[in-house]
Amino acid sequence: MTCLHTGTFYLGECSLERHIPVYVLVQGVLFLLIGCTLVMLLSSDKLILFFLFFCTLSIFWFCWLITGSIWVFRHYLSYHGQCHDVLYLFAFWTLIVQYIGLSIAFLASVIYCCFFCIMLWACLAVHG
Repeated sequence: MTCLHTGTFYLGECSLERHIPVYVLVQGVLFLLIGCTLVMLLSSDKLILFFLFFCTLSIFWFCWLITGSIWVFRHYLSYHGQCHDVLYLFAFWTLIVQYIGLSIAFLASVIYCCFFCIMLWACLAVHG
């Protein structure tokens, strides 16, 4: 909800890059849709439909993350006075937090895969 509020409130407040408030606004809508889809996915019997919709939203989120990174990070040194500080710093730190979360998820997946391979190797060694 903060993304929706910030993106809407500062919609015309960034002459440096007019896409930054749009990025924040769409990011808020996207988070809202992903959250609703997750709730529906966990409580519905139409699993495949909501799973496909969730996957589509996730792919769009990843593409939007990269697009927002280009719009926000390239102006890091020159945003003062040309883009509202609250808007720019909100977009900047939202991106940083998302990259940290993505890194943690990737690291957890790698650890899980390694653990699975070790357990599979141990089972094959015992039974083989």
